[in-house]
Amino acid sequence: MFLSLLLMLTSTVYATEPPKFTILEYKAPAPFEGVLFDENAMSKILSEYDIALYACEIRTDYQLKILREEYEYKLENIKIEHDSLTREYDLFIMQKDKEIQALSSSLKKTSPQYKWLWFIGGVALGGASYYAIDKELSK
Repeated sequence: MFLSLLLMLTSTVYATEPPKFTILEYKAPAPFEGVLFDENAMSKILSEYDIALYACEIRTDYQLKILREEYEYKLENIKIEHDSLTREYDLFIMQKDKEIQALSSSLKKTSPQYKWLWFIGGVALGGASYYAIDKELSK
């Protein structure tokens, strides 16, 4: 719709005579001082404004789409990195759990079977050592 209107305006501007303007001086037969444009010049000025506005909107939309794609790309990379680090952490924890289980089972295998006998023997040996040292010192 806008494009067809734009084509009609530009075709009528170029089909007729070139735009004209005149500079009004102070106290000229006009209610103001400035520049007076004819219909062709005004239509050209207005259509160029619309074209410039439309081009600006297109460029802005294009730049926003580029920024959106860059943002989504960076976000996707961060998500992938987070997932890989989470998996690496989980694998590390699983490996440490297996190592702890292996060390625990190894410790159970090497520890003495009869701990209470070793305890009683240690107490008896300690008591005997104390008694012998006490007897030796009291002489």
